[in-house]
Amino acid sequence: MAKQIKKPGKVEEPDLLPAMGLFTILIPMLLTMTAFSKLAIVEVNLPERSQMLIDDQTPPPPDEQALNLSLAIAGNYLVIGARGGFQPNVYFKEMWTFRCKSDAQLVTYPMEDVKAAVESGHGPKCKDGSEMDKEKYLYEIETIELWAIQKESEEDPGKVIWAAYKNDGSAEEAHADSAFVDGANNFLSLPGEGVGGLQKPAALKAPTPGMALATLQPNSARTLKPGDKTMIYPLSAYDLIAKDLIAIHTQFIDLDDVDNIIIVANDDAQFDKIIQLMDRAKEAGFSKINLAKLGG
Repeated sequence: MAKQIKKPGKVEEPDLLPAMGLFTILIPMLLTMTAFSKLAIVEVNLPERSQMLIDDQTPPPPDEQALNLSLAIAGNYLVIGARGGFQPNVYFKEMWTFRCKSDAQLVTYPMEDVKAAVESGHGPKCKDGSEMDKEKYLYEIETIELWAIQKESEEDPGKVIWAAYKNDGSAEEAHADSAFVDGANNFLSLPGEGVGGLQKPAALKAPTPGMALATLQPNSARTLKPGDKTMIYPLSAYDLIAKDLIAIHTQFIDLDDVDNIIIVANDDAQFDKIIQLMDRAKEAGFSKINLAKLGG
């Protein structure tokens, strides 16, 4: 009986789609992990004000040699905490900038105005008069900006602070890059005019060639040249916080935990905001960044 010879079967190519999907998730995560010397996830549970009862027991003495620095983001302000105390709140107005598909132009609106329009059945309006899809407008957000607010009291709605910035955009589309500071390390800034300070203050002029200025970056002091582009734009709350973080890191450089910072946020905080704070902290010298969820 003749022996049957089996023909070799066709070799099927491996399905790489599952592996590609895995790498799509892993690569951004690994890049984030390598961007900092230490990245950890912790959970912070703070008591409500009504739960903060005082008893007769003497609390343990604080570690006076530790900085214990934290940076928290709430609904409308940022705040730095250290050694059991807190700096004044940095209030902000959240602004959403969209890139309209209809005309490729940028439009910027306060977050609350966008949400109010959507609740009334309309999407954000573009410059050409068209409306974005009220169901998909979130996908057209290009940037989320936090405009710093100057407030005289807790009840004061405040006014937007405007400042001088380096303009790294084009003639058609300006873009505020780095905020300028003077020789005393103060921003060139003024509160805005009109309701909420949303109008640029007339007294604040864009820097001109020949002026000696710097940015928050180290060793950035220089004299502006004729080709340098500048602009007046709302001061970013991120820049205000960055300036304070740089000062803190410089002042307490000899402490053992000077490179440590905990960024505290609620579950509903947009990831973009957390990344912005992490970037500012890293640029200020804090290489060991912990993320903390504010729990109840």
